[in-house]
Amino acid sequence: GGGVMHAEAQTRSPLGWALQLERRGDTNDAIAVYRSVLEDDPTNTAALLGLERLFGATNALDSILPILDSAIATDPASRFVREVQLRAYSTLGQSEKVAQTAAAWMQLVPDSPDPFRQWAFVIAQAGDVAQALRILQAGRDRIGDDALAPEMARLYMSTGDWRNAAREWQAAATSNPGNAPAAIAGLSQAPAAEREGVLEQLNARGGADAETKRMVAELLVAWGRPAEGWALLEGALPRNPRTAATVVRAFAERARRSQTRDGARVRALALERLARLTSGEEARRARLDAAQAYADAGELGAARRLLDRVEVPSGAETSEAASAMATLSRVGAESGRLDDAERRYREWKDRLSADDARRLRETIAWGWVLRDELDRAERLLDGDSTVNTLAVLGWIATYRGDLRGAIELFRAAGPYAQTRAEATRRTSVLAIVQRIEPDTVPGLGAALLRVAQGDTTGAIDGLERASAEIPQTGGRADVLALAGELAVAHGDYERGEGLLLQSLAAEADGPAAPGAEYSLAVAYVALGKHSDAIRTLEHLILTFSDSAVLPGARRLLDQVRGVIPQSGSNGTA
Repeated sequence: GGGVMHAEAQTRSPLGWALQLERRGDTNDAIAVYRSVLEDDPTNTAALLGLERLFGATNALDSILPILDSAIATDPASRFVREVQLRAYSTLGQSEKVAQTAAAWMQLVPDSPDPFRQWAFVIAQAGDVAQALRILQAGRDRIGDDALAPEMARLYMSTGDWRNAAREWQAAATSNPGNAPAAIAGLSQAPAAEREGVLEQLNARGGADAETKRMVAELLVAWGRPAEGWALLEGALPRNPRTAATVVRAFAERARRSQTRDGARVRALALERLARLTSGEEARRARLDAAQAYADAGELGAARRLLDRVEVPSGAETSEAASAMATLSRVGAESGRLDDAERRYREWKDRLSADDARRLRETIAWGWVLRDELDRAERLLDGDSTVNTLAVLGWIATYRGDLRGAIELFRAAGPYAQTRAEATRRTSVLAIVQRIEPDTVPGLGAALLRVAQGDTTGAIDGLERASAEIPQTGGRADVLALAGELAVAHGDYERGEGLLLQSLAAEADGPAAPGAEYSLAVAYVALGKHSDAIRTLEHLILTFSDSAVLPGARRLLDQVRGVIPQSGSNGTA
């Protein structure tokens, strides 16, 4: 065995072989190889780290101390070796040696913040944050600059002292703008109750300073106040267009992460400004992205205004141009310009990537679906058998009232097609249509299309009419329950009450019954019928003990009984 291991070692670098031995659990052999590396190179980083790991894991960390002494004799000012030495003494509980090591290091590099930084780090790791802060303050007094401000800020954050953390992060970002991203990332974690204090602290010192304003602007976005952030940033942009573009780009990315309508609108405003600060392809891309952001925010007029200013050369063959055209067409579709989007798609589809072409085709097709031009949507998707497209085709079948076809297509698409939200919506509708006995119910399809179009009143009317076409034991209760739940969700409690009672009369213990009883209880609460609500919720909890609505039903019952204070004027959870 040893001969084989030795032969294998000859084909590897010593460090690679030591790491392999370490992974195998051959601790003693790995230690021997790491030691042999250090004989030739006493300060080798990988070997020292390897020994620190292995000695620490075997409760023999003191064995590394003479090895570190040899490394220091070779390079007394080595930051890495001193860091390992500080960690070792701290782990071993030798606080005096920790202080002596830091002092010796400081003598060698009197103008460096590194000894203070690393000494404070090991002290904080040992749990004495107050002492770590004193060490950093001593370093600041000696060095006379803000080099240690980030470390002090992080320690203040760890103790929940957000005002002092803000002061230190501001100092760090002011002295070195490269610290601003870390400052924003750190302060964005401030609890809601501390945020006004953070803002007051940032504005207390150099509140008019442009760097501080830019930092505050990004914080406001991170805290869900994007409009305030953009208003502040606009007045604090650097005069240099290139520098201003960098700032706006970072802000737009921060706004993208907010994933709210307000965030999308502010991102659009920032990207539109970026387009004015840049030129050529970057400006065109910024306008396209801004148009997409406006569309995401629901501001379709603004999206169209920007699209009118975007042109992609028809002869361009580059992947970048094709990607730009895909974005242009997609935003056009989302903002209602379906004819134009489809024309561009057909012109460019052979130059688009497969994924871009598929996404664009589905977006345009869905636009036609929502306009009730189902044949046109289906023609566009003809020949595409990807799971996402099968899902869209399933919706087309649903809206035609072809329930059997919808079931087959939804099942073929599977549970993972499209986004999680779309998959959930698809599964919910599938659960209803597969319980309906007629294979074709055009009125139901038309009503479900009204739901997708956002026409709640029309959808409820259509569902109620369609229920009359469905046998009492063949899904009528499910359709009436859906109509009633929609009515309750949109505040039409009286109508919802009537529809839900009809649903339960049609089938009191069917699959739709738990949801119907819960929505009925919500309607009762809103209408002030608390006794009816309690009776309905008690029945629901006792009868449907495994229903997914049970947690909400228990909370609502507690509210109605007065156990939990009501959170809204209508008494709902």
